[in-house]
Amino acid sequence: MSTQKTLVLTRPDPSNTEVLAQIKARFGETVPVIVSPALKIVPGQNWPDVSPYDVVIATSSHAIQGPLHGKPVYCVGVRTADAASRAGGDVRHCALDAARLIEWMRTQPDPGAIIYLRGSHVATDIPAALDGLAIQGDAAQTYRQEEQALSQAACEAIEGDAPVILPLYSPRSARLVGQAVKRIGQQLHVIAISDAAAQAWRDQTGGTCEVTDDPTGEAMLDRIVAALNV
Repeated sequence: MSTQKTLVLTRPDPSNTEVLAQIKARFGETVPVIVSPALKIVPGQNWPDVSPYDVVIATSSHAIQGPLHGKPVYCVGVRTADAASRAGGDVRHCALDAARLIEWMRTQPDPGAIIYLRGSHVATDIPAALDGLAIQGDAAQTYRQEEQALSQAACEAIEGDAPVILPLYSPRSARLVGQAVKRIGQQLHVIAISDAAAQAWRDQTGGTCEVTDDPTGEAMLDRIVAALNV
């Protein structure tokens, strides 16, 4: 790369470690990085009994905190599908995002009773969407996303004059990071995983950002590596 860039990662751990390993494998050299999670994942105390339900929905891998006992699972994202499989679930469908999952469900027969495994904050109201489809659905909070203060080093990098790449993986993290900084550095390159995350960043900071074509970790990795190579 022509100018050394610093990567600021704000995902919950251990996601940052996974992203760094992927970047190193693709980019081929060590990247200066500041790790400062904007959120901390805290597992829930009580895992729900999924036995009365016909289908489980999970939109995040963090939601899978207990056994699924062979239940059919509808997922958002490959990482969520992998977590569901490891927990003994039978993954029947994996969508790129929650909106596309709901659209797919519109084309399917009535799946029966559904339980949606969710965090304390969600970007899409899945129970409301299920109500709109006349599908019986319950929700169980299986984890919390607790706010974490952005480190001084992360704030200084985002606000500074040196080149920085800031990937944003959710609307909530985009808002939290935006709230933590006082200004936007002139060489800050923000990459958002979705239009919703991009809009949250714009609303909070007035800054611009790049948006991936697909809301996936692989698409984010492609954009990060491309930005590092410029």
